[in-house]
Amino acid sequence: MPGPARLTYRYLRVSVVAMALLLFVAIGLDVLAGGERFGSISGYFYSPVRSVFVGSLVAIGPALVAIKGRAGWEDVLLDLAGMVVPVVAFVPARQELGPDVCGGIQRCIPPDLVGAVGNNVAALIVLGVPVLVFAWWTGLRGGAPAVLAGLVSATVAYLVLVVWFVVWRGTFLAAGHDVAAVAFFLLIAALAWLNGRRAPERAQARVLTPVRFAHAYRAIAGVMVATLVVTLATWVLQAAGALTAPFGSVFVAETLLLVAFIAFWLLQTAENWDQEAATLQP
Repeated sequence: MPGPARLTYRYLRVSVVAMALLLFVAIGLDVLAGGERFGSISGYFYSPVRSVFVGSLVAIGPALVAIKGRAGWEDVLLDLAGMVVPVVAFVPARQELGPDVCGGIQRCIPPDLVGAVGNNVAALIVLGVPVLVFAWWTGLRGGAPAVLAGLVSATVAYLVLVVWFVVWRGTFLAAGHDVAAVAFFLLIAALAWLNGRRAPERAQARVLTPVRFAHAYRAIAGVMVATLVVTLATWVLQAAGALTAPFGSVFVAETLLLVAFIAFWLLQTAENWDQEAATLQP
């Protein structure tokens, strides 16, 4: 019978996959029920899926922070990903509401939701203070350089969020969702690539050989980066008026990214299934 630490580690990892799948199921049920079609997964914030959309992403955030990867950049990337994903949940994607509603521009967050977004992000910022204090207090006791690098990275990310939200509120509302979403998937892609480098160092693993795990991780990182590059290029071309992307193209891109994230998480969970959480640290 596995010990409590190992069981907790396993359940926490499985819960991340469960939350991602919950979002897919909720969207699928809304589509089957004949709900409004949106051109992106993020657009389903404005549908009956909203509670699941926000709740699943918020639940994933603390889980990524709580799960301790191998010391060094793996743990730092997990912590940063866990920090940015609640922003994706709290700051919705903009809607096509027209210049009369959006103050001269075509897309914006509905005015009746701006107050709620401000409240939620402000609450996240306030809670971030004791969380960072606790992280520094516990982290410095270890004294490892990798832990210090993680603490500095998390603090810088927090300060960037605070300054952007307080000083440039309008820009934050306009771009906060997209920037946080891109940052999250870039962090996961970097995490997959790093695992692709480290996997062959293992003597053995479940399901696949260490070398095949490495190949799978690198493939996932490649898919995620390629999807992000194509999506960002499409946005730039659309903004320049040189391209009109078909309806649903963003939905397809987000689906690919989420499926790649789930695939990575399942593979890493399988690879570390018999690993005690404590032994992940060198």
